[in-house]
Amino acid sequence: MSINSLIRKYPVMSVAVACMLVFFGVMMLPGGGAAGVRAKEAKSLKNAHEICIACRDYSRAHTGHFPPTFDTLFPQYLQDRSVLVSPLSPSDPVGYIYTPPVPERVDSPDTVVIEDKYAPSIAHERIVIYANASGGVLTGT
Repeated sequence: MSINSLIRKYPVMSVAVACMLVFFGVMMLPGGGAAGVRAKEAKSLKNAHEICIACRDYSRAHTGHFPPTFDTLFPQYLQDRSVLVSPLSPSDPVGYIYTPPVPERVDSPDTVVIEDKYAPSIAHERIVIYANASGGVLTGT
């Protein structure tokens, strides 16, 4: 039996199968569906952590003071500016919010230093790195 005869014999099922194939095809594309958002969140968290490590390195060299801006990190502490680009919004050259902590809060596990500014609108979660370099994806905050 040919495909054309199956389509004529079972038109509703043919449409359903075609829709399922399109749906699963879209889900497999980079950035398609929840898996794509999760991959972007993971990359964003990696970028934010790399930035925070550079900030902490700067802090060690500057008597506990974090850099005033991201620009201060280049080129000594960070070499590649693409780390500042959030995978959740690749058109923005700086996709992270930076809040330098005061020296007495540098090792605090509750002082947010770096946050992806696009995560709440795209992933409906917060991607944060704390002053002590811990961090993660926070849901419902």
